[in-house]
Amino acid sequence: MAHLSWSPLSSTIELLDISDVGNSLRLTVKSIRESSPCPACHHVSSRPHSRYTRVIQDLPIADQPVSLLLISRKWFCDSPACPVKVFTERYDWLAPHGRRTLRAEHTLRQIAFSTSCLSAQKVAQSIHLPVSHDTLLTLIRKTPIPVEVSPFPRSR
Repeated sequence: MAHLSWSPLSSTIELLDISDVGNSLRLTVKSIRESSPCPACHHVSSRPHSRYTRVIQDLPIADQPVSLLLISRKWFCDSPACPVKVFTERYDWLAPHGRRTLRAEHTLRQIAFSTSCLSAQKVAQSIHLPVSHDTLLTLIRKTPIPVEVSPFPRSR
């Protein structure tokens, strides 16, 4: 494999491995945080619970689709007032429960809003960011559009 230069999405993750998986690259990355704030109460926890993995779609590198195998942590929330006892790490480059990086979503959203979703699916495939037209429709539906610029009447 040729030498690749990859800048981490954040200083809180570390690149462990790059491997070929079919016609795509898989970058194995892991969280290196020593603590994490609870998303419910914002209490900072330094007591890890466990690790888990997520596969995240990212922008292509050198005309190859890229997926990140993210090794992340769960943490105990030790705040007695918080209803959450265990929580997962959050990242500013990834939506909670997200399956792709925010930068990949941004690119797909631009494509989806510029043409029909069937055409957008083909464009995304051609730039090595494969996604279904149904996923593109979901991205459009989840995009907040200010009422003053929306061509659609408000439902009451």
